[in-house]
Amino acid sequence: MKLTIGIEKLEEMLSGGIDSKSSVLLLTDTMVDKASFSQHMLSARIIDGDVGIYLTTTKTPQQILKNMYDHGWESKGMVFVDCISYTLSRESDAKYLMREAITNTNAAWKNAAELFRDALTKTKGFKFVVFDCLETFMGVGSGEIAKKIVEWKKLAKDTNTTCIYLLTNWGYKEEDIKKICGSVDVVVNLGTVEKKLLWMNYFTIGDKPKIFFSTTPTGVGIYVPKILITGPFHAGKSSIVKALSERAISIDRLGTTVALDHGYIEKKGMVCDIFGTPGQERFDWILKILAKDIWGIILVVDSTQPGTFGRALEMLEEVKGYGIPFIVFANKQDLPKALKPTKVKKKLGVIDVIGTSAKTKQGLDEGLKLLFDKIFKVK
Repeated sequence: MKLTIGIEKLEEMLSGGIDSKSSVLLLTDTMVDKASFSQHMLSARIIDGDVGIYLTTTKTPQQILKNMYDHGWESKGMVFVDCISYTLSRESDAKYLMREAITNTNAAWKNAAELFRDALTKTKGFKFVVFDCLETFMGVGSGEIAKKIVEWKKLAKDTNTTCIYLLTNWGYKEEDIKKICGSVDVVVNLGTVEKKLLWMNYFTIGDKPKIFFSTTPTGVGIYVPKILITGPFHAGKSSIVKALSERAISIDRLGTTVALDHGYIEKKGMVCDIFGTPGQERFDWILKILAKDIWGIILVVDSTQPGTFGRALEMLEEVKGYGIPFIVFANKQDLPKALKPTKVKKKLGVIDVIGTSAKTKQGLDEGLKLLFDKIFKVK
């Protein structure tokens, strides 16, 4: 049975949701708020009737409940395994309270594991559990943690429990991460990339496309980066948008685009919207407006019409002024009179020129990968 978790794109990656009674690892880098991400999921399961169990090692139950309240997330009936209040000398009414200093790693791990088992076996009904977080106990060794998770997997099936484990990778050895990843059913990676001096969060599973998200006052929201496709009149921009996209729309009159083309891409490790601008000069103002939210630009030129390169150079100067990563598609390479990309590169005076054909899809994936690499500064 598949469980919904309130994050549609993640559910799609999981072919409809998390498998009931499975074990999932949220493996994150140091700049992701993994706790809020998991609490969003937990809220969705509580709304669907599961009992929420939360093992905490860093924040008190009161702090967790406040965060959930502030985001409008459901927390009714939550059961806490409180492994931090004793260390902080705080009062706690948690049903399962660890009376061992969290800094005494080995003893704390043993006590926390016992309380975790008790919570799973003694709580009735279908349960959705968040273990926040594993890195607190990395001092006992990754092998010990992986071994215990495998034990808990059997317990989870016997007690109708789905487990979410949180782990921030603070530069641990690759072999340690692999051991823990190998002990769960699914690993969801939460990471960050830098864009325009801002850090953007994303999630992904394996080699699937990255889905960008932000935690808003109402929960986890999906952010779709934007790519702009521009170029001279009749360069083939609309055809490029359609050829690249999973789905696309175009508004034209007598075969000429008179409004923005729009497409949706889900490939090469990214999910994004693409917009194609008309090539006539009267539409240049559109580029100025869109540039504020654009992550990358593809300038499309007609390789069979070098006479349009002057207009392309004007647009190229406009593009360079915004400091946005860009590449050039030397389009219509399927036609006999098309200039080779090397000649187009020389005429335009730019480095990143890819020979493409919207008709045959030649060079499109190569060009898209190059642009994404420039956006994320991949060497």
